[in-house]
Formats: sequence, structure tokens, C-alpha cells
Amino acid sequence: MKKIISLLFIMTSLMVLNSCTYYQELIILNWQDYLSYDLVRAFEEKYNCVVTELTTTSNENMYNDILNRRVPYDIVFPSDYMVDKLVKNELIQEIDFTKLENYSEDMFVEELQTLMYNEANIHYKNYYVPYFWGSLGIMYSTKNYSNIGEIIEEYGWAVFFEDVLPEGASVAMYDSSRDAFGCAELYLGYSLNTTDKNKLDECAELISSRNFTKWGTDDLKIDVSAGNTDVALVYSGDFFDAYYADTDGDNPSNAETYSIYAPTNRNNVFFDAMVIPITSEETDLAYKFIDFMLDYENSYINTEAVGYCPTLQSVYDGVFSDEEWSDITSIAAYNPALVVAEAGENAEVYLDLGDETYSCMEYLYNNKIRFGN
Repeated sequence: MKKIISLLFIMTSLMVLNSCTYYQELIILNWQDYLSYDLVRAFEEKYNCVVTELTTTSNENMYNDILNRRVPYDIVFPSDYMVDKLVKNELIQEIDFTKLENYSEDMFVEELQTLMYNEANIHYKNYYVPYFWGSLGIMYSTKNYSNIGEIIEEYGWAVFFEDVLPEGASVAMYDSSRDAFGCAELYLGYSLNTTDKNKLDECAELISSRNFTKWGTDDLKIDVSAGNTDVALVYSGDFFDAYYADTDGDNPSNAETYSIYAPTNRNNVFFDAMVIPITSEETDLAYKFIDFMLDYENSYINTEAVGYCPTLQSVYDGVFSDEEWSDITSIAAYNPALVVAEAGENAEVYLDLGDETYSCMEYLYNNKIRFGN
């Protein structure tokens, strides 16, 4: 009986000890489907930790989450202009690059560096590590109109604001003030970073005059790939995400019914970044994660999983030299470097426009464009 009691005591003690095992928790705030699940598991195993990944739908929501300290995030993945705003409002930490063994400033694609380190944003380059980059694009389905691709290539951004598409064609707009205004600015020939209120009013009038069949975000790629929407404003990676899902899944023939066009005369070229917010409680682990993602093999795996264009020159070269990628790399939308090369100064990165302009855009967007005049 004593042996049984002793055995039960030992088993109970082991269970208690096991339940008290401490695992570091890395908390990430990211976009949906923007990180390889396999890499997350590999990182957890390597560093004996737990990664908790939460998702967001906009840069603005990401900013508010950090500002209000809703969760002690260790790493977040904001876009270029939001990095700028986070720096200005002292919500992210300056990167200690000595803690990143895999980092060197010249390791990134040359055309991306031109955008990253231009005069407008050089003051915050010490606060982020580039993650992926891409451009805006016009995703379209040929299920209902076989010639729609030719029309889009001829008219570009005008397909959203002029009656050039076949009668009855459905057109969807990205449900974000910055991107909807950006599309109008690209069409009108204005800078994506204008703070001119008259130009913003003109953009709002133009957008509100169009009867878009849907407003959406990540769901737009699914609508177009399924043939439920004929044309939509999307980010380039959205298209490739849908394309990979179809070609690698049960509907490879479905991928033949839609495509994307990224105008190279004027376009937004964006980059997303890894940053460490002031909320971080596991900062050393955050550095390990960033360094882990800068490893060539890991970056390549992540590129295959996510579908956006890699920022590391070595991975970029590897992707473009691999014949298995030829069906992807032959599409101009996958190559933001081409947009930068051809558009020149008309390839713009979004910059932080300041609270006054942002408030103006949000007011126009919510009160004039989305929810009535």
C-alpha cells in the first residue's frame, strides 16, 4: 500500500512539475496568411518557445492595438508608412543590428533599397527590417468576359473610374481609405502622398461617383478567383496567394481563368517590415525570430509559402532563376523591381501624411465615400 501511495505521489509530482515548465511566449501581430506555419513550428522547436500569432486587417488597427497596449506584442509587421508613424509616436524600438547575425544593409534588393532609403524615409530606417514587398494590381476574371484582360492593359487605373469595361462587369474596391484614395490618385496623376485638401476632395468625389459592386480586403482575391467578381483592386501578393491555393490544391484549372495586371507607368510599391514595439516583453526572443527569418533557407521557404516577392537579393535571384517559378515570375505584378525601373519617380511608397491629413481622409472616406454623401 505504501508503495502504491509513493508511486502515486511521484506521478503526481511529475505532473505538477511538467505543468509548471516555463516556455517563453513570442507574441506576433501579423497579416492573415503572411507567415509559413512550418517555419513557426521550426522556430518553436529550435528555441523551445511558443509563438502566438494574432492577425489584423489594416495598418491603422495595428497602430491602435500597439498604442492602446491591448497585448504585449513582441513583433509586428506594419507597412512602410505605418513604420514611419510608429517611429514618430515612439511606439517601436530602434533595432540593435548587432543582435542580428544574418543582417547586412546591402543584402536587400537594390531597387527596394532605393525606396527604403530615400530622403523622405531615411530617418526611420534604423527601426525596421524589410519582410516582403509588392505593388498594387488589378486582378480580373475572364470567366464572364474573355477580353477583359486586354481592356485592363489598355486603360489601366481608368477601369475603376471610366465606363470602359463591358456592360454589366462587376468592379470591387479595396476597403481602406489609403488604398481607395491611392487608386484615385494614380488615375488622376496625383502623388500618393499628397496632403492637398482640394485634391483629396476631388478624389473623394470621384470614388463616391462610382457604383462599386463590393468593398473588401483579403476576400476580394477569392471573389475574383471564383468568378464572382470581374475586376478588383488588390495587392499583388493577394493574387499569388489565390493562384498558389488553386494550382497546389484541387482546382488547378481554375487558376487559368484569372490574372492580374500591375500598371508600370504609375503605381504604389510597398514594403512590409518586422519591427519590435515598445510593448515587447520577450525582446531577445524577438531578435532571434527576426534573425531566423533572415536566414536564406528560411526566407526562401517563407517566400514559397506566402506568395509575395522576397526582399533579400539572394532569395530574389534564386526565385527568378528557378524554372519552377517561371509561371509566376513572368507576371509583371510579381516583380516590383520592374515597376520601380519603369515608373521611376511615379513608383511611390506610401508615407505617413500626418494626423491632420489622415483625419481628413478618414472623414471623407467614412462620410462621403462609404456611408453616404
